[in-house]
Amino acid sequence: MKQSRWICIALGLAIFYVSFLSVDAVRWMALAQMSSLAHISDKSRCENLSGLVKRQRRICRRNVELMDSVRVGALMAIDECQAQFKYRRWNCSTENNLKLFGNVILKQGTREAAFVHSISAAGVAHAVTQACSSGQLQRCGCDRTVRGQDQDGFEWSGCSDNIAYGIAFSKAFVDAREWGKKRRHKPRSVMNIHNNEAG
Repeated sequence: MKQSRWICIALGLAIFYVSFLSVDAVRWMALAQMSSLAHISDKSRCENLSGLVKRQRRICRRNVELMDSVRVGALMAIDECQAQFKYRRWNCSTENNLKLFGNVILKQGTREAAFVHSISAAGVAHAVTQACSSGQLQRCGCDRTVRGQDQDGFEWSGCSDNIAYGIAFSKAFVDAREWGKKRRHKPRSVMNIHNNEAG
């Protein structure tokens, strides 16, 4: 009898822990609630940004100029999520601008949670890519590998979007929470990484 009680308690704690991991995974999106991160020029300010884990803070310190693009990407993800789920019961609403999407949906491995992970990764990749191409960032610029002439004689020599840089940064930043020593091989973390990559 006592053994089954302990098994139930352990199972309950495991379920709570796994549920907490998913909500925890998108806390960085709280950056969307800030008016701007363009003013962050001091690396030490990364320590005060809410929702970031240690690895994301390290990425922030190394890439301070990209953090406003992360904020813009989070905003884009929220807007797109709300547009896609506009007529659904769960519509990506934010609770009084305090909790993004509410904890109920993200605590479970639902298709909505999968969508939030993928759209947030896509939002960051897109915003960083756009900032690169528009010359807002010093670390990256245009993708100059796209060159040549098409069948009709049009010769491309302009500034292509540096998609590879945007995707690489998004992957590093968004997946950072999932790569902790304790989480790396957890099924929920593997699923979240997969969903981020889908974005």
